[in-house]
Amino acid sequence: MQVADAPLAELSRDQLSVFLYVSLTPDETRAVVKEQKLSIPGFRSGSLGDVERCDVIADEIRANPPSGQAVLDLLARAFERPPLLRTALVPEEAADLLDATAGDAPLALVLWRVLSDRSPEVRRAALPILDELATHYFGPGEDAPRPPSREGEGEVAPAERIATLEGSLAHAEARLRAAEEAGAARAEETRRKGEEQREKLQAALREARASESRAVEEAARSRDEATVARQELVRVRGEADALRLSDAGIEAQRAKAEARDLSGRLGAVESRLARAQEREQELVKELERARPGKVATAPVETVAAPSEEHDGGDAETWLFPVYTREFYDSLDGWDRRIQRAAFKQAQLLAQDHRHPSLRAIPLEGLPGYYRVRVATDVRLIYRRPERQNTVELLSLIDREDLDRYIRQAKTRG
Repeated sequence: MQVADAPLAELSRDQLSVFLYVSLTPDETRAVVKEQKLSIPGFRSGSLGDVERCDVIADEIRANPPSGQAVLDLLARAFERPPLLRTALVPEEAADLLDATAGDAPLALVLWRVLSDRSPEVRRAALPILDELATHYFGPGEDAPRPPSREGEGEVAPAERIATLEGSLAHAEARLRAAEEAGAARAEETRRKGEEQREKLQAALREARASESRAVEEAARSRDEATVARQELVRVRGEADALRLSDAGIEAQRAKAEARDLSGRLGAVESRLARAQEREQELVKELERARPGKVATAPVETVAAPSEEHDGGDAETWLFPVYTREFYDSLDGWDRRIQRAAFKQAQLLAQDHRHPSLRAIPLEGLPGYYRVRVATDVRLIYRRPERQNTVELLSLIDREDLDRYIRQAKTRG
């Protein structure tokens, strides 16, 4: 596999970000951000930390895989090529390689592995690295100078001893410097890790604050949407109420027109009824004049005008009034004037049930049931039982309730 073919976009955001963090220097990540003009909304590019820059670069590579070539070019300039490129790795070997280089002492593990190899040539490959480490930590020369043994040929010259001591001192100082450098490296590593942790915490804090800000904005947006929805609901309800009122007005006008029509029909019916009653009175008078033994000049006032409930009986026959429980119950809710008028009509029925002023009208579909007018919109319902000299006072009702009363009476019957 070639370096340029590394599929960085296959990694997750965190995986790719941490790979960039451990592989590139801060200056290199700044250069990539600047070159590709990357940024986080609400933040200046120059104020981004190492972690934020790596996150931004990772997002760009995942969204636009060809942009990862800039990172691969930086790695090639820094390391030339990845290790073991010419060796075909299996997953187990790749895992061993990663484990060896992921700890605190990757170089020691790699050296241990090379020095443990069975091939002498492979073991000799570690010697140049060891020589470089010895020069770095212990100074020049393979071995540190040592003071000669006192057992030998006579005393050592003072100049030679001084040179030997100076060499030993230089070697000791070199070892001290190496130790100090190692301690400084460890301290720098500790400081770097602390700085990384601090930056990660700062990034998490910024992310939390950004999430909080987004939540506040979302809540404000939700409140605005709820307000708009309530206003729309009020508007729709207003339109619905206006529509209902409009429908109610139309229904009211239609009802008024029907009422006027019914009133006209009722007037016509009552007019025909009055003419029929007058004709009936004329026929009765002619019948009286035609009866044998009757005088033609009989007083007119002795002849009572029959109503529609005429049953052929004597007009002056007195009927016994029966006030039912229904009648007394129906009096509730009416004022005393209407109640007095009802009792007055009931007494007149008992005295002369065919009196013209009663204008008794039979109820359609209820044989023996009649109604008389008490007031403009008030009617008194009564019943004449067959072959009984009584009149039953049943109910005092509103004229508009006549149909309902008839239906209920049919059900009871």
